[in-house]
Amino acid sequence: MAENGANPIQDADIKRRHPIRRLGCGLLLVCWFILLMTPCALFYLAANGEIRLWHRDEVPQADVYPLLLISLVSTVDHRGLRIENSSIAVGGAAENALCMQTHVRFVLWESDEDSQDAAYCDCYRRADAATAWQLDRTFGGACQT
Repeated sequence: MAENGANPIQDADIKRRHPIRRLGCGLLLVCWFILLMTPCALFYLAANGEIRLWHRDEVPQADVYPLLLISLVSTVDHRGLRIENSSIAVGGAAENALCMQTHVRFVLWESDEDSQDAAYCDCYRRADAATAWQLDRTFGGACQT
């Protein structure tokens, strides 16, 4: 023991801890928190039927295109989840024209059919920044830039 009562071996161990070790502990803590909050998200989904996250106001008809939508599928023949996400297509973010790419995926645990995943693209135009967006065209598959 040192004269001042501190243990030099313990002080050296504390000083040698690497920042990546602390980062790993932080990531583990975040993962643990997400795991603990999963039942809350599932209760919310069961009570409301869907979970929606929205885009900011930069997209036309922002109420039509959720950033992420998770909804329950509960019909006579099908049971599962519908996962929909949309994004502004790459190259389609001109000031007076843009395209919204939407992907719809199904995770079905009770169904006789294969899931019918889909992708489609809606393109909008406007005369200038002051006018409203007007739907120009819609087509299936990936947006063509």
